[in-house]
Amino acid sequence: MLRNRLFAWHLELRNVHRRLEKALEEARDALREGDRAAVLKPELLQFCYTFCSALGTHHRSEDAAFFPALLKQNPALEPIITALTREHEGLSRLLTDFQRALDSADSTPQELFQQLNEIKGAMKAHFGFEEGALKRALRDLDAPESDKRRMFGDV
Repeated sequence: MLRNRLFAWHLELRNVHRRLEKALEEARDALREGDRAAVLKPELLQFCYTFCSALGTHHRSEDAAFFPALLKQNPALEPIITALTREHEGLSRLLTDFQRALDSADSTPQELFQQLNEIKGAMKAHFGFEEGALKRALRDLDAPESDKRRMFGDV
């Protein structure tokens, strides 16, 4: 994978993270109004199918292409990539549990809200770690200074 493609991928990574965070916050806002939860359940199901799919696809593409390309450029990233991959697995389990809760007739709005809070916490921590760790690694790549400034600001 070309180095400029790694830079473009990292920029998209940040954009995807922000869109996923916004979608999750909208679902949390809807659940805060517990009396609307029964009416919102079809909407939440659609949200989960969309959100869970988008987050899963995002992480699978990182695991399959982005991370191996980074490791090829910088093998010293192996412990970071391993940690990020483990976090992907943890987030996947949280999303699966949330999906099951949505599919269950017995789930309360409070339970769903708590699960979304757990997803939000794990996702926010993961995104922060990932962006921070990879930002430092990508600064060292041999890329044009204009790309580095656009992506990272003044380095």
